[in-house]
Amino acid sequence: MERTYNQERIVMIHQMLFEMARGNFNSRIPLSSCDDELETVIVLINMVAEEMKESVFPLGYVNLRKTNQFVAQTTFVLDASFFIKSFTPVITFFLGYVDSDLIDQPLASIITTTSLEQLQEIFDIGVLLPTTMVLDFISKEHLAVSISCSIGNVLNRTEIILNLVTPIGQESYNSMVYQNDHERPIKNRKADALLIQKLYDYILGHLDDPLPSLKVLSSQFGTNEHKLKDGFRHFFKTSIYQFYNDERLKRAYFMLEHTAIPLKNISVMNGFNNYPNFSKSFKKRFGFSPYELKRKFDEFN
Repeated sequence: MERTYNQERIVMIHQMLFEMARGNFNSRIPLSSCDDELETVIVLINMVAEEMKESVFPLGYVNLRKTNQFVAQTTFVLDASFFIKSFTPVITFFLGYVDSDLIDQPLASIITTTSLEQLQEIFDIGVLLPTTMVLDFISKEHLAVSISCSIGNVLNRTEIILNLVTPIGQESYNSMVYQNDHERPIKNRKADALLIQKLYDYILGHLDDPLPSLKVLSSQFGTNEHKLKDGFRHFFKTSIYQFYNDERLKRAYFMLEHTAIPLKNISVMNGFNNYPNFSKSFKKRFGFSPYELKRKFDEFN
């Protein structure tokens, strides 16, 4: 059990390092109660990200690739109970959620408890609006993302306006197929990490689509099947397909628990070609069927 948990922590470290490698210094790895060398490494990685964000990149993000980087303003419209009624779509790219993850959901589901308390305090003590503060959002990958926000309201209405400034990276994955690629030697570990980082980003951005075959993926990323498969397993201790399947099932679980979307629609939205396959995979992953999961909107089941 301890070994399995340590492997999970190593995967989180890899994910965090990949985020930092792509220029994102907003994410943090959740700390555990363990007092070991891995926890020390996690603390140090979080400290490095925090220092880089505060000292070098105040916005928390810098583009390290050749594609363009944009900074955009995102707006949440909340009701008086801090439920999300509307938003501009930029945040879905930055935090990794889809629209249905957010609409009519409590803001508490995507920010930390401390941030929610700080936000609530502004209205409890009657702070003059607009005002600014830093809120810690929780990404789809369960990493904390600190974002500077301005809080305001609408004249003669009860809605709360939450404005965020978020970076938007444009990613491109151009095929660079080499002849006799299976004979091409691995140059260095950095090249391996960059390759797997691109594949990691691609999978998370296409969870609603069927996963291409390993042959198609290797052609798309300009490498061979063996290098892609073994490289991914090295960093994430699982296969490419298993990672893809686990991530879309986790997203489906969140949608089931927090939305009123019909079960069959959720299966389609997460890349399953029919509901029986989705139900079978879901039960194998979580130990119970989607229908058995307690939903906040039982009347929609």
